[in-house]
Amino acid sequence: MPNIYKHAHFLPDAFGHGGNKRASQIDHLLSEARIEAKQADLSNTIATGSKLSFYLSGLQQTKTLRAGNKNNYAIGRYKAIFEQFVKQHKPDLFIWESTVEYNLLLAEVLYKHHVPVVALPHNLESLVAGNKSVFSNKPSPQWLFEELDYLKLCKKVFTISREEHWLLSNYGIDAAYLPYYPAPAAEDFLKQIRQKRELASNKTENTEQNILLLGTFHNQPTLTGFSELLQQIQTIKGINIHIAGFGSEVLKDKFPAENIRVWGSVDNNTLAQLIADSDCAVIHQQPSGGALTRIPELLIAGLPVIANTHAARSCDLVTGIMVYDSYDELKAILSSGNFTQPSVLKRPAEEQRFISYMKTLTTV
Repeated sequence: MPNIYKHAHFLPDAFGHGGNKRASQIDHLLSEARIEAKQADLSNTIATGSKLSFYLSGLQQTKTLRAGNKNNYAIGRYKAIFEQFVKQHKPDLFIWESTVEYNLLLAEVLYKHHVPVVALPHNLESLVAGNKSVFSNKPSPQWLFEELDYLKLCKKVFTISREEHWLLSNYGIDAAYLPYYPAPAAEDFLKQIRQKRELASNKTENTEQNILLLGTFHNQPTLTGFSELLQQIQTIKGINIHIAGFGSEVLKDKFPAENIRVWGSVDNNTLAQLIADSDCAVIHQQPSGGALTRIPELLIAGLPVIANTHAARSCDLVTGIMVYDSYDELKAILSSGNFTQPSVLKRPAEEQRFISYMKTLTTV
């Protein structure tokens, strides 16, 4: 049995935020492939060596990138930790989700020691507005090629969006598309909401529409996008806007209109009722990397989704999602009230391809 290790920056939780959900999906697929990966504990390791040696190592790494003294020290320290891990545990295969900040150095160290790496970036960090490179201090997206150069060291990279798959492939990276689909526990929960919506479909139609805005508002592109959206739609007559999700509390004082209710972080029962009672969900996001986990989840739950082009990436061809390019288009869709009911989503075929591929790496 090969010695397999895994490192993720989010704990798996099928009912958590987007990062938790993606981690939960990956754990489920590894279980389906009968792969037992040990968790690499890289956070509690004490690096052996002097501060000067760490600094000089980091300086060598960034001699053409103008990194600051603290960054040079941190880079050298992380490299020392990763070197110690490889020498002590001798992994035969490394499954890598934590493709962020100093953890990018993992690809370099593992490649140096001839350890194959399967990477599953939750998104390209250099495409997220506000993110800076810890190596060059460049703002996004100016450090895109820094990030790609680390991913290029991996044996295979599975992306959460079609767009990132295309981009990585054009850079010569062996990449494949692995779309998000909820782990079984969350899938069952969402299908129960769909059944609840179907049972209530014969109820008397309301004169007003209930619009759901759902997301993780700690994510800056989500917060910025929804704030801009609310500025545009808060005065539309005949709609009630319900806002829910991690961090949504920040909008309570910004949008005090009577037709807007900010629920904040909600439990599963409240979330299920909100989805069941809504006529559609509207999702508006600024350009960013990755793909939104909540779109397939809402479609599985039977709720029509209206999304702008940036939010709808990788999902725009799915039945039940309506895409708009401008606020005028969005207002026209809302005014029509003709929302396309989502078909039942099946687990994507790409999951089985991922499982089959992983088996080729782990079969003795």
